[in-house]
Amino acid sequence: MRSAVFSFFRFFHAVSGRRCVGSTFRSFFLPLSPSAARAFLLAALFMLPGLGGCGLLAKGGDAGPQAADAQQAETGGEADPAWQGTPIPYTLRIEVRDKSSDENGLEGKMKDASQLAQLAKEPPDSLLALERRARADTESALKLLHSQCYYDGKASFSLDEAVSPVRVTLLLEPGPRYSLGRADVRYDPAPEVPESFKNRSRETGFWGLERETLPPPSFPPVLPGVTVGRPVTADAMLAAVEALPERLRREGYPLAKVADARYSLNHEARTLNADILVRPGPPALMGTIRVQGAKEVNAEYLQRLTPWTPGEEPWDSELLEDYANTLRGLGLFRSVEAAPAEADLEKSGGEGGAAVLPADITVAEAPFRSISGSARYDTDTGLGLEGAWEHRNLFHNGEKLTVTAPLATEIQGIKAAFEKPAFLVREQRLLASASALREDTSAYRKMAGNASAGLDRRLARQWWGGISLFVESGSLKDNENSEHPYGVVSPRANLRRDSRNNVLNPSSGSEVEIKLTPFTGFYQESFSAMAGSVAASVYYAPLRDKAGRPDDRLVLAGRVEGGAMAGSALRNIPSSMRYYAGGAGSVRGYAYQALGPRDNEDDPLGGRSYQIVNLEARFKITENIGLVPFLDGGMVYTDEFPRIIGDMDWGAGLGLRYYTPIGPVRLDVAAPLRRIDGDPPVQVYISIGQSF
Repeated sequence: MRSAVFSFFRFFHAVSGRRCVGSTFRSFFLPLSPSAARAFLLAALFMLPGLGGCGLLAKGGDAGPQAADAQQAETGGEADPAWQGTPIPYTLRIEVRDKSSDENGLEGKMKDASQLAQLAKEPPDSLLALERRARADTESALKLLHSQCYYDGKASFSLDEAVSPVRVTLLLEPGPRYSLGRADVRYDPAPEVPESFKNRSRETGFWGLERETLPPPSFPPVLPGVTVGRPVTADAMLAAVEALPERLRREGYPLAKVADARYSLNHEARTLNADILVRPGPPALMGTIRVQGAKEVNAEYLQRLTPWTPGEEPWDSELLEDYANTLRGLGLFRSVEAAPAEADLEKSGGEGGAAVLPADITVAEAPFRSISGSARYDTDTGLGLEGAWEHRNLFHNGEKLTVTAPLATEIQGIKAAFEKPAFLVREQRLLASASALREDTSAYRKMAGNASAGLDRRLARQWWGGISLFVESGSLKDNENSEHPYGVVSPRANLRRDSRNNVLNPSSGSEVEIKLTPFTGFYQESFSAMAGSVAASVYYAPLRDKAGRPDDRLVLAGRVEGGAMAGSALRNIPSSMRYYAGGAGSVRGYAYQALGPRDNEDDPLGGRSYQIVNLEARFKITENIGLVPFLDGGMVYTDEFPRIIGDMDWGAGLGLRYYTPIGPVRLDVAAPLRRIDGDPPVQVYISIGQSF
């Protein structure tokens, strides 16, 4: 609401025609010369302390001692509350005279802007101070009424001192609501539209194999975003005016701006009229980037990341901002600023067609090396630690090398991962990894080394795909067999769609990923199999904030996952490559890998198929604290395909979240709905990040 009142200041005088208080004072002093006026003011200032000391003027809004004594004598020994220094508690009632007008929420908006409402727990020291608050609220009420198109509105207040606490009534009389009579837009000079702007297209679809035809730039004579004949609030009008040049800056006119905006009222017709003057500026094409501040990062690498071909596409401010956001996401810079090189366009003038306009990119490099650590605790697996070292600019082209060392009950070792962005093409990454690990779980014990290499590519907006080759060799012992050497070769492919608004703490959007993993190798004998999995998660915020945007005070989150493996008997598949469920990452309330078939020793056997369901309601109690009731379900099967939504074990619990800039710290307490013999009745999980 305060933004609505603030926005109204920006065209208040043009609409209302009223003179400000300052102009009234200037009129009062007009008969005096400037020097005489200054002398008069100085004399008045010197006299004020004397007036206060003799009782004619009180300090701080209270009466002097003589005035207080006089008041006390007149009231039979009791001082008038208007002059008392004790707090005056009060209640506030906001009344809108025309109830039909309150469809626009005037009462609620007034409460948000009211000093009386905001300071209700800090009562004033006198009735005079209370009256000052009320008078300030009437001024705010008038600004509110005007900002909501009630330009004939009135506001008043009354104090009922006969009751305790004092009853304050703030009355709003909106009157008729004005509508928009005219919103004309004039362009000066008349905009040039080059031929290259009239036949525009852009790549769409997977791999950019399709092209979408774009309309030529438009110059509407009536302001878009508002409707003539309907009321338009101050916020809506200002937003529409500010959006007009931004629209032109996305369509090839980087210097477009509003040169003048005039507003007037027609009281007879009860309309608001607007006349907008726009300077479109010369047309331009997207040019090369000019980088300043990059010392260790190669400018050629930053040039490869630009999502446009220089000299071919009309200027698009949104495209430039997307590029700046890409640079911010690299982890290489503390700050990134992007702007058109306006001086170059002014020199070229754009005559004979569109000029090619460079973009100035100013960056401040951040440290490229970092050391980090993380910790987790689960009832079933105990304490887990991990340290990491990372270099984000290994060969000066944004190459990232990350080395991690997990140390936990079930896994120890070292991992290394390498990423080269913009490999061959802008939207493609080269990925490679290697690790040497020892794993010791209830299902198996393994010592092995592995390596993988592959490509990951953005296929379209929100779509990614990847291929890789994975190899692993080592020794493996499960609960049914003695230790044997084994080896695996696995080409892999995945397809992913991600529309989440935040990777660490999403409140809207969804993610879907499909994986295909054929593999072959030897264990006790040769084996080959085909594995595949599908995982999907969705996030929905049912509440809305005052601006109508999704409110993360409540987020409903759900996830389903399933996988299948065919082509080989379960006994021939190495136990480390089978499916498992149970624990923090799948079904909370059950021990790690506890769900599914068991061997003769009642240890987890693993399976060839699985399914998992996770449901959460994420409530934010404060800005940093949240509660999350959840329900998890899942099962592992020896069959090749899972039994959809059948024969599943479920766990339920309650989680606590502490939200930080790097993601929430998570504490979950869960209990199994069907307890497995020997397992604890409750499982506790502590880690960083949402569960999914």
